[in-house]
Amino acid sequence: MPDLILANKVKFHEQETLSLLRQSKIVLVAKGKKLLRFDLTKGCSDADLTKVVLGRSGTLRAPAFRLGETFVVGFHQQGYEDLF
Repeated sequence: MPDLILANKVKFHEQETLSLLRQSKIVLVAKGKKLLRFDLTKGCSDADLTKVVLGRSGTLRAPAFRLGETFVVGFHQQGYEDLF
């Protein structure tokens, strides 16, 4: 069962978001029709992550959840099908 982050109810700002992301090994981010994959075990800058996971308001985009060692931000149908 995924750990749900209710980003539409609770606002996670930059430092809180980075703390959540760094607890995972993989971060998947839906960006338009693309699904971006960040492997945190190989290194990734905070700037690269925050650029795609934070919305215009500067808070974590919704939906967001953690499934095992993978953190997912945004909706991407094929990405969800692959995960579940």
